[in-house]
Amino acid sequence: MEAVLRRAQGVCESCGEDAPFTKNSDGAPYLEVHHKLPLAEKCPDSVNNAIALCPNCHRKAHYGTSA
Repeated sequence: MEAVLRRAQGVCESCGEDAPFTKNSDGAPYLEVHHKLPLAEKCPDSVNNAIALCPNCHRKAHYGTSA
């Protein structure tokens, strides 16, 4: 969701760190959109239900806590 990425302005909305790298295609900061409440559970695909995460925080959101 482009609006979520714009809102984040290149900063992970979980850890607060700058995006770890930029995209080759356009030089934009690389963050991943994560739905806080799963779409598979019929939750809304909305800006309010999504956050922009760095790849590390995105993996943590899906697979558990840090070591």
